Amino acid sequence: MLMGSKTTFKVRQIVPDMKEKMLNYSMLHRKCRDKFGLRCLPGECVLQRAVLVRKKLSAVEGGGWLAGTLFCTHFRVAFVPQDSEKPDDNADPVLLGDHDVALASIEKVVAVGPSRTKLVTANSSLKFTPEELVLYCRDLRVLCFLFDRLTPETQAVEITYAIAKTYQPLKPGSILSFQNAALGSVEMRQFLSNRTPDSQMKLFDCEADWDGELERTGATDWRVSTINDRFEMATSLPRFNVVPQKVLDTELKKTFAHFNEGRIPRWCWRHPCGSDLLRTASFQNNIYHEKDDIRNLEAIVFGSHQQCVVVELGEEMATLVDVQLAHTRLRALCLGDISASAYVPDDRWLSTLENTRWLDHIRCCLKKAAEVACLLRAGQLTVILQEPEDRDMNCVVSSLVQVMSDPYCRTVLGFQGLIQKEWVMVGHHFLSRANYYRDSDKEEAPLFLLFLDCVWQLWAQCPTRFQFTGDYLLALHDSAHLPLFSTFLFNCQRDRSRPSQRLPQSYTPVNGCWREATPPDSTQDPLDPLFPAVWDWALQYSPQRRAQFSQPLTNSGPVHSVLNGNLNTTPHYHKPNDSTLGSVFLLSRGSFTSPSHLLPWRIGGGSGGSYRKSHRRAPSSESLSGLERLQKACLLPESCRGHSEPQELLPQLLGPCVGIWRECYLRGALQAQAYSHPASVPSHHPLDRLAQEVQQLRDRLAAAAVAGSRAKKQEPHRANVNLNQNANGGTFLFSAPRVSVARAPPPTSALPALAPRDAGKRTFLFGQSQDGRPDLRYAPMPSSRLSKKKGSSLAS
Repeated sequence: MLMGSKTTFKVRQIVPDMKEKMLNYSMLHRKCRDKFGLRCLPGECVLQRAVLVRKKLSAVEGGGWLAGTLFCTHFRVAFVPQDSEKPDDNADPVLLGDHDVALASIEKVVAVGPSRTKLVTANSSLKFTPEELVLYCRDLRVLCFLFDRLTPETQAVEITYAIAKTYQPLKPGSILSFQNAALGSVEMRQFLSNRTPDSQMKLFDCEADWDGELERTGATDWRVSTINDRFEMATSLPRFNVVPQKVLDTELKKTFAHFNEGRIPRWCWRHPCGSDLLRTASFQNNIYHEKDDIRNLEAIVFGSHQQCVVVELGEEMATLVDVQLAHTRLRALCLGDISASAYVPDDRWLSTLENTRWLDHIRCCLKKAAEVACLLRAGQLTVILQEPEDRDMNCVVSSLVQVMSDPYCRTVLGFQGLIQKEWVMVGHHFLSRANYYRDSDKEEAPLFLLFLDCVWQLWAQCPTRFQFTGDYLLALHDSAHLPLFSTFLFNCQRDRSRPSQRLPQSYTPVNGCWREATPPDSTQDPLDPLFPAVWDWALQYSPQRRAQFSQPLTNSGPVHSVLNGNLNTTPHYHKPNDSTLGSVFLLSRGSFTSPSHLLPWRIGGGSGGSYRKSHRRAPSSESLSGLERLQKACLLPESCRGHSEPQELLPQLLGPCVGIWRECYLRGALQAQAYSHPASVPSHHPLDRLAQEVQQLRDRLAAAAVAGSRAKKQEPHRANVNLNQNANGGTFLFSAPRVSVARAPPPTSALPALAPRDAGKRTFLFGQSQDGRPDLRYAPMPSSRLSKKKGSSLAS
């Protein structure tokens, strides 16, 4: 069967046509789906399998290797452990098992041979039999599978090539094939159509959900407007928008033309102290303001309050290009570039991480959200978040403000409703920012992943204040890379509600309600897949995995004390005492001003005139009454923390407190470096050796603390000493451990003993985990060279 020698052949000559193989399996998959332990989805076809395969487990999974069978279907790469339980035919299907990866999530396929590695594509030809198969994923996972010596060589070669051929770079054709493979079958469509969503989950796609949010926060002076029900006022806004009670729809209709894309100021949330949070786009240029328009605009901006603060995000926050560049650099640092021979040395890893600017963008978002949260605590004012399009950084900051200030948003249902309200319904460019179809790289920017990282920073600082766990955030992060969920596949509610994006906008009345009608000549396929929401976790993960998504809440006060919008717990001296009605301030770059052209209709006496771009305002040196108190309430962290409610959560922004999301970004880092450079990898990775040495030092310090005395006089060491401190002013990533206990020394048989070095010259990067187990640490390379094992170590 094999052409040429035993180790040199063309892979394409031994793999049958994929279409023929899919047809053969499609007739038999129901009968043989349990023959090898894999339960296929309805309509799923098995293309290739390999027996006697071992999967390398991550540190979170316990480490080591897991034996089983590897499958490749036209939807996923599945691994079934040999000791796994037999699947239940009556159970609901799960898209991905605990050891599976979707084909759309795979970024690179690497075959590892006795002395080399090969990046495998659909047109590749292998000149060796793979001993290992490494899959680099877009969600930063690295999956490694080791073929046993008893694994037939043809199976190892065929499944490697099958994965390389079915996996395709993201493009419209491959994405559509992937979606049809997962959700396009008749059985799957029927199954999805019969699923009922959680009745407690608020999707904010109906008027009742918005009314419930107004009632929950006590915002009785606001109402839900349906003027945009047919998307005639603004195509990117949702059908339902919250506006002041005193503004009628006929008056509201005249205000859309004054804002970019018609995105008028809209209510988002009410603080327990009575302040309201709004968001809007920039003002349109060269718009003449009638007197009636001015009255309506003033009513929308101020609501029921007499003071307003505009928070400008256009110039202060990172641009789309900045976020995309930082994330690309972070991925390259964590995973490495397997096509290049150079990699980042250990002693330059920290500086390279700093140069990515990813952590700087996180600090900037958290700082701005904390400023707005403290500003809202001043009470009885409106705070308006403004950016040119109101669809990017406004989503990040408004969501973070509510996570910090509203304990309900730190629950699972509350957090999911928050994303629906501030991201999905308001029209964040999910499809464009994810760039699934590779339409335009200029619009690609992982802003939603940046937001999840910010939330993880808050969770890592105070995990007991959240109902959801780090595993939940990680699952949401990974799901955002799958083009299967309606949550991330569209740019606005209008696109989600249309049967096909190719259809023109057309509506017909049905039972007194407006519904979108399908033209007779529509090319819509009735068998197009139904895209579920990402919140249907039972469709994605097993019950064992979902059980790790939540935890009991602690250290939180009564729920009613936070959700009651009429309760004012902020001291009165935090409230500005400016007696001028209609006062408007601008918060930009950490300072307050009151530019004369902040509201364009007030230029030249307020009777009209043109408007210059609102995100390029000149600062004013005008001294204002009450401005100093408002600035103190917003900008002084001590003042905010000293008088905050116990439910409020403000972040720590110092260097050691904002760290890299290890469970997400570093879960495949060690494997990536090892398999990218097999010739220079010793028997044990240098990081493992350094982690062993750090742990030995920790044990010595703990033993000394228990003994209570030492032979020499020296500086006392407490059990909770921050080992991350560096007297030389080094860069830190993680905070000190909260609790440190004495532990028995770890076994040293696995790793060679290392000679102790001067602790003052070492920089420790990773703190101890809260459960007492040591974490992997990333530190500079030792000064002495480590011994290298002859030959390749990739097969170990």
